[in-house]
Amino acid sequence: MLVKLTEVVNNGAVTTGVKYTLREVMINPEHVIMIREDHRMSVLNEQGAIADGLSDEHTFSKLTINRGHSGSDIIVIGSPAIVEKQLNKTLALLRG
Repeated sequence: MLVKLTEVVNNGAVTTGVKYTLREVMINPEHVIMIREDHRMSVLNEQGAIADGLSDEHTFSKLTINRGHSGSDIIVIGSPAIVEKQLNKTLALLRG
């Protein structure tokens, strides 16, 4: 079962000046090997660099996802505790 999270994506758009956008991403909780807070994204959010209308109160987490021989990092909205809770809720349903 997959978990829907909101990912912060750096699109590097020079012409519009908007460097970050938001999109939904579906994550398999069994492949997440690490969750840590991303303070840098919180600072960028306070500066208004991420998305219009996004509250300054939001926190961000960096997830490391196992891809077999390597890992992949993504940044999602939510504190590590909240993200962990969302991931574990799905795992608990799978394990009965």
